[in-house]
Amino acid sequence: MTLSRRTFGKLAVGAAATTTLSMPFIRRASAADAAKLGVLLPLSGPLASLGNDVMRGFDLAKQMINEQGGVFGQDVELAIVDVPSSTEATSQATRLITSERVKVIMGSYASSISFAASQVAERNKVVYFEQGAVADDITSRGFKYLFRFIYPASELGGGGAQFMLDAVAPKLGIPNEQLKVALLYEDSFYGTAVGESARTVLEKAGVQIVDATSYSYKTTDLSPMVQRYKELQPDVLIVCQYTPDGILFWRQAREAGLSVKAMIGNGGAHNVNEFAEAMGDDVNGILNAGTSVYINKAGLEPETAKLFDLFHSEHEKRFDGRKPSAHTGMGFNAMWTVLKDILPAAGSMDTQAIREASLALDKPIGSTIVGWGVKFDPETQNNTRAFPTFDQWQGKQIRTVAPDPFGIADVKAIPMPEWGQRGDI
Repeated sequence: MTLSRRTFGKLAVGAAATTTLSMPFIRRASAADAAKLGVLLPLSGPLASLGNDVMRGFDLAKQMINEQGGVFGQDVELAIVDVPSSTEATSQATRLITSERVKVIMGSYASSISFAASQVAERNKVVYFEQGAVADDITSRGFKYLFRFIYPASELGGGGAQFMLDAVAPKLGIPNEQLKVALLYEDSFYGTAVGESARTVLEKAGVQIVDATSYSYKTTDLSPMVQRYKELQPDVLIVCQYTPDGILFWRQAREAGLSVKAMIGNGGAHNVNEFAEAMGDDVNGILNAGTSVYINKAGLEPETAKLFDLFHSEHEKRFDGRKPSAHTGMGFNAMWTVLKDILPAAGSMDTQAIREASLALDKPIGSTIVGWGVKFDPETQNNTRAFPTFDQWQGKQIRTVAPDPFGIADVKAIPMPEWGQRGDI
């Protein structure tokens, strides 16, 4: 699968432009301009697995930048707050602004948290960089100080559904009008937006949607859904889950002997190491729409390919041999871009200067370790050069299968073998 002409055209507009920033004036930073950034992430509670992955990415970028001399000639500092859920987002964002006096906040991966915290930042004219929360509503409020690096949920859920139609359904040999698909998603901003956008694509294609169910990610039992699917017998499951509920569902599916021909996740649980560790060989064959740090680096610019290698080697070195996840990569990408490109161009921690530098940033596709470029839309301030990649678990490793030029493997084992027979995928 390649980026479509329409999609690639939208992403690549201006990609040949220079990657330097055109600023009318860049003032010299003073000692008062030390780069102190707020970090707002779920580091405990049910969202902690991915929140800590993002934090490792933030921290690795900060360490590497400081080893190169920092920003404004000084070490970067991070003021970190733990936000287990959206309930704490408003108070913790306020604390960063009023007590820590930060002018920039980096967050927060969970859409419900981002939605609440970015509102506090906007009210105080503090720049909020969102690295991984995808709900479309986050950037539909007309905010001036909110910038999002990742694609919106409509492109994630809709893209995953289209990938299923283009790359999976033909291998099943089932016409669209006979193909039975079930949608299962957690009920926060994130899951709901992904599920609804997938439904739109599937309905347009004439697919039979036999079920569409949402649930709280805090649930401790998804066996009723497993039993429902055993009765409905969908050919394909499209799911959107965080790590604990994703592992719970797939374990209960295995215990009950639920058989499907294909299963496609949408980020969250389905591209992290904990999922593979929990499921063993039975993780193999599962597909995922999202972001990947296991892409073909030949699709990257030469300097970015070197950074890609350094990111992987330094992550394992500094985090006890741990391999990075996609969420770590997205965290690294956002923090690296802010510290390496945006703040130096702004010349200070003045929020208006940072905003102008962000809007002027112009990096082509292939200039970041996740394959994206960076160009913020002047209206929504979404990154117009971010796009989902599509992966499959093969040999208990996540391997990118699309789009070109970032794929490193082909889609295998569709329909999926039965439980206990996936070790050779």
